[in-house]
Amino acid sequence: MKEWTRKRKADVCMGILLQIYFFFPWIRIDGGYHTIHVYLIEIFRKESCIKAYNYIFLSGHSILWKYSGFAAVTFTMIIAFMIVMQMIELWQLYRHMKGIKTFDIHRYVWVLAIVLFFLYLDASYIYLDDSALFKLRIYMYMVIFIGIIGIWMFLDIEAAAWDTEIAKHKTELKERDEQLLQVKVKALEEKYQEMLKSRKVVHDMKNHLLALKKYDQERDWEGLHQYLNELSDDMLDDSYQIWTGNRMLDMILNQKTKDAKEKETDMQIETEVFATLPFSDREIISLFGNVLDNALEACERIQDKKRWIKIKIKKKNHLLYIEASNAIKEMPVQNQKEFVSVKEDEILHGYGMKNIQDIVRKYDGIFRYKIYGEYLVCIISIYDIRGAEEE
Repeated sequence: MKEWTRKRKADVCMGILLQIYFFFPWIRIDGGYHTIHVYLIEIFRKESCIKAYNYIFLSGHSILWKYSGFAAVTFTMIIAFMIVMQMIELWQLYRHMKGIKTFDIHRYVWVLAIVLFFLYLDASYIYLDDSALFKLRIYMYMVIFIGIIGIWMFLDIEAAAWDTEIAKHKTELKERDEQLLQVKVKALEEKYQEMLKSRKVVHDMKNHLLALKKYDQERDWEGLHQYLNELSDDMLDDSYQIWTGNRMLDMILNQKTKDAKEKETDMQIETEVFATLPFSDREIISLFGNVLDNALEACERIQDKKRWIKIKIKKKNHLLYIEASNAIKEMPVQNQKEFVSVKEDEILHGYGMKNIQDIVRKYDGIFRYKIYGEYLVCIISIYDIRGAEEE
């Protein structure tokens, strides 16, 4: 079933309220109060909307009957409009309850109701003797109806804006989960390849020993030296480094180091081993991944000078300090103190920067940047409350 969004809830609640209002008895006929539906029946009984109007609303003012024709017709149009509106809203309410897509007509209803209301007011006023052909209850009923539709429109706008923001947030979370999954899968694939390589080397160890013995017997020291170098390159893979002791952060740093190498960018990492970090795995990937992706993106545009990235991660007295600096081609474009992406996919990049700010804000941290001519420095500082409490 379709999700109960705020807009859907608002439409259902306001739809029920409007139905209750339509069934509110306010028209006095033969000593009792009745709904607008009974008034329509009374028109058919009298066989004239003018006679019905005069009988119900102007029974004690027969002198005004000769002026009431246009007012009676206009009021009948209003009643017919409301009943049609009630039928449409009943159908809309049914579709909302079933989770079926509906169409928004409230702004048109609101405008049409105002037009009919003022048309009726104009038709009900007799300028000759300063008399009015309408009762106060008619006026109040119409004003409240217009007010309900106006409030409904306002709630729809606010609820739709909220639902849009929630949808964006869910999309953002989904992207984070997918990113986390991709990193984990890639890491597992690398580990699996390393395991296969190790098993192959061990499996071929007998042949390697025979080859080494042959080189030794023939005193082919140059060939022996070359063979040992080739064998050590296969067996001793030191590309994966332990930077912090946090497996997810180390995974990110190792992956981005490889990415930097592929893009001919010199990446330097200065960090230390941490006992704890305040972030979840998802937040680690989102925060450090986006910071380094932004730096790699900036370096990738440099063609005529050295590409470099330096990241420093320190922690002292539960204060986590992150500093990422990188070379830039030119001064970044800024819009309201935020960088404007030059990526083709500006929406995703905008989410990347927003993710960084959201995480820093969540932990009451500080996010700032400085530009020094040909390089940019991004600084994040966060107090690890969770680590402090555990101690």
